[in-house]
Amino acid sequence: MPRTIAVMIELLASIGALWLLSLLSTLLHELGHALGYVLATGDAHWHIRVGWGRRLLRTRALTVNLLVFDGLFTPLERKVDTRAKLITTLLGGPVASLLLVLGLSILRLGGFSPQSEVLADGAIEFFLNAALSLNLYILILSIVPAHYLYGEVKGLETDGLQILHAMRGSEG
Repeated sequence: MPRTIAVMIELLASIGALWLLSLLSTLLHELGHALGYVLATGDAHWHIRVGWGRRLLRTRALTVNLLVFDGLFTPLERKVDTRAKLITTLLGGPVASLLLVLGLSILRLGGFSPQSEVLADGAIEFFLNAALSLNLYILILSIVPAHYLYGEVKGLETDGLQILHAMRGSEG
């Protein structure tokens, strides 16, 4: 019986850690959009929504929902009035995801071997691989020119498709 409880605790801890990893990865991608927006417009009034479903947190700049499988950056004022500003804003998210993928790849391929008193080495390696896979997924999904197929962003255009439209000078 104690072994079963230990396995259940490990499973719940792993699910919680993967949820947090997904939240952070999505949040960093959306913060990339925010940084691109601020650099392009000088305006720091924006809102990020991470996930959908039951609301867990809401502040002026951030909403976090239970199902953290998507995110949305929204400027509060419409200051993206040129193609260059729009493209800079749109590129911020994929660039942030690319930097995360590169950093995690360097850790992974560079033989990073963390030592922990609490976590097993295999668990740390698992979460490093999961972080790399998740951020690579977010990067690829955001740059493919298509429409999203799930969640609250269903039907919206990916960053890649919006960038393509902006470069062509057409509206999506």
